Amino acid sequence: MICYVDMEHELAMQDEADKATHEAYLRDVKQRLEQASGDVCVVRHYPRVTPAWVRSSETRALIIGGNVTDWVEYDEADLRRLYEIIRNAEVPILGICGGCQLIGMAHSVPLGPIRRLEEGEQDPDEGFSPGYYKEWGFLPIHVVEPDPLFNGLGEEPVFLEAHYWEVKGVPTGFRLLASSDACRVQAMRRIDRPIYATQFHPEAYTGAGARSHSWLVNLVYPGGYEGNEHPAGRSLLVNFFKLAGIT
Repeated sequence: MICYVDMEHELAMQDEADKATHEAYLRDVKQRLEQASGDVCVVRHYPRVTPAWVRSSETRALIIGGNVTDWVEYDEADLRRLYEIIRNAEVPILGICGGCQLIGMAHSVPLGPIRRLEEGEQDPDEGFSPGYYKEWGFLPIHVVEPDPLFNGLGEEPVFLEAHYWEVKGVPTGFRLLASSDACRVQAMRRIDRPIYATQFHPEAYTGAGARSHSWLVNLVYPGGYEGNEHPAGRSLLVNFFKLAGIT
């Protein structure tokens, strides 16, 4: 069994429409992770993910998801439990977007917005943290250090981006694996354990067996995505599960 840790705060699900939207996202991610891993994926909300539960459930890997709620809104006790799981690293972990930021916070690395929009720059989503520069859509990253996570993906694979915050440094004991022009920490790994973090969204791939565009792709491209297929995310997930000893 693998576990997807749902990191979204209750504040983002104030009405039935928000709840339905989030549930659709979780169903999509669960299906994609099961396809990539060949294992059952359990979705569990972050307050219910404790060190004791991880051990007793015999979870083989944790995938820590993203969030739209600012970190200041989270209960510190919940975060401390997750920090303990991340630091002890008893199972392989992949942190995605907000999950990448959580791994940074667990190791005392500051976070913050990439930057403010400059005069004349267009905001791709004015309803989400207006005024800040966002990496938004399918964009290339630059692999700066070879790693099995990127096997078969070349030096500039394309992944979906949907964020305006970033990790401002690489934690002690980690290696920087990939950057983009706007965001230095796009991927990193812990040196001594299979603990990985990506600021981009590998679960939001297109093509390569995807039955349809992911929920997140449809959110980022509300008018419909008609561009090239981008299957690199699925390959990266398969690579991670191989490193985790699951596939």
